This record gives sequence, structure tokens and C-alpha cells, in this order.
Amino acid sequence: MSLRDDILANYQHKRHFLQTVNIPVLGKPFLYMKNHKSACTTVLATLMAQLLELQGEGTESIDMDSVHTPPKSLLLTGPRGLKVWQVMEALRDPEVFRFTIVREPTARTVSSFADKIVKGDKQKAKLMRYLGRPDDSDITLSEFLDILAQDEGAQDVDRHWRPQRKEISWDYIDYDFVGDMADLNGALAHIVRTLFDAERPEVQDTRKTLGHKSHSRELLDGMTAEDKRNIERAFGPDLEMYETIRKRLDEAA
Repeated sequence: MSLRDDILANYQHKRHFLQTVNIPVLGKPFLYMKNHKSACTTVLATLMAQLLELQGEGTESIDMDSVHTPPKSLLLTGPRGLKVWQVMEALRDPEVFRFTIVREPTARTVSSFADKIVKGDKQKAKLMRYLGRPDDSDITLSEFLDILAQDEGAQDVDRHWRPQRKEISWDYIDYDFVGDMADLNGALAHIVRTLFDAERPEVQDTRKTLGHKSHSRELLDGMTAEDKRNIERAFGPDLEMYETIRKRLDEAA
């Protein structure tokens, strides 16, 4: 298969893929692959702030709505802003800085559960319908992890807990930089310096500015040995990818 076909095979449909890609309208060319539950809101808010500054504008317009649907005057994303051929060209262009942010798989999965299942968001309803249960059915973290370990289809129900290796097309995209959410400030500082020549990069901490945070610490602390084994069963390729990325970051430090 071609690179295009290989990459598209990672996603449920073409729209899903295009919603993952973000390309700027101005400034140095880059391609950011959005990875849910891996600080994507903070990354996008930071990029938008820098692009607004290039336009000579302030950052007052940045809110949760604009971050999740970036204005076309700043970023192109989704089927209304991008075509697959444009993305393929960007992936082949040596001038384009290709990057993404990943997260330790256990922390990401538990955060997804805390943020999207415990709070009863639409993502929970989608999962319950997939399982043939009422939308408001109770489900524990252990049950959630057991389902993901045994049912690959359940992993694909929502991109917040979907394997990162698929979401960022790790096996097919030649990234210039992959940061770790565990050192988000360091990763964003590197990205902003590279793209915007900023000596002191300003990171948009959306946990403070937009109230964007989840509470998963207690869930992580309460995980059982079986829960951890289910993470390994469900996200073995993600764990392998994360270990590779951590090794590269440590060697570059």
C-alpha cells in the first residue's frame, strides 16, 4: 500500500484523520498531530497564541470553543480546512516541522476514564451503546480496563482512549519531534522556540486559563495488579512506543 493508504488505515474514516492534523496558515510551516488526553488543548492554545501574535493580535479570543475548532485564519484542520493530498504533501516536505505529544499510556487511559466516563459525558454513552447497555449504566475503572483488554473494538469507540500509536500514525510519520506530556513545559518550549524563534516561550496552561483538568490521581493510586495487566494487554504497542520515545528524549537531554 501507499503511505496515504497506510496512514488512512489507522483511522475510522477520512474525517477522523483530517481532524487529527493541524497545519498553520502563516509563519513557519508545521504539522501537529493532535493526540487526545495528551495536552492537546494546551498545545493548540499555545500555538494559537503564537500565531495571533504574528498577526499582531491579542489572545483574548482563545477559549475552549476556539481551541476545539480553531479559526481558519490561524490553523487548517478537519475536512473543511484540509484535503488528504495537502497533508501528504506536508508529510513529505522537508521544510515542514512535524511534531506531536504523547502521554504515558496508563496515565492517559485512566485520565480518559476520569474525564469522559466518570463525568458521564457523551463518550460514556457511546461506549455503553457499543456494549449494549443503558447509557447511564455504572462502570468501574477495573471493568473499563478489562473491556479494553478483551475487546479491540471498544478501544476504537472514542479517540480519548484509543491507542496513541494509531492516533498519531507513529509507524508511518517521520516526526521531527515527539514530546512527552510528563515534561510538557519543556516540550512546548522546544516547539515554540523552533517555530516562532521565541527566546522565552509562553505556554498557555489551559488547566489554569480555561479550567481544563481532570481528577485521576486517586484512580491511579488504587489500580490493582490485574488493572495493570489489562493496560499491558490493551496497550502493549503504545507502551513499546512510549518506551522508545522516552529513550530518545533522555538521550537528547
